[in-house]
Amino acid sequence: MKAVRSIAAVLVSYVAVYAIVMLSVPVLTHFFPTELAPGKVPPTFLLWINTGIFAVASILGGWLCAVLAPSRPGLHLMALFVLGEALGLFFTWRMWGQRPHWYSFVWLLVWPVCLWIGAISKRPSYAVLPVSPVHPIS
Repeated sequence: MKAVRSIAAVLVSYVAVYAIVMLSVPVLTHFFPTELAPGKVPPTFLLWINTGIFAVASILGGWLCAVLAPSRPGLHLMALFVLGEALGLFFTWRMWGQRPHWYSFVWLLVWPVCLWIGAISKRPSYAVLPVSPVHPIS
């Protein structure tokens, strides 16, 4: 059962990131219909907006993976990293020439950094100790 939960933590986290990015495409298309026409390379500012969405989604994915991991969240995060980088390299190869080359490489760099940011934000919060008021020395 623990192995199933481990695999699910990684897969659910990846699917969450993928879903957020894919759901953002129709929203961006609604606001920029002529720039995101099929067969047309989007302008640079839209590629950066999409990269920002990917970064936020990756932070969420790293956090989700660390939260869902039954134990050793770092190991689960590494599995998510490897899965994402492998699929990222595949999509880079598959989409070569359809987008500027820098776009794929930025995504490959953003992925591990944002996963890590998301995972470290999962740290447990500690109770704040009550502080007694400071009394001036008389």
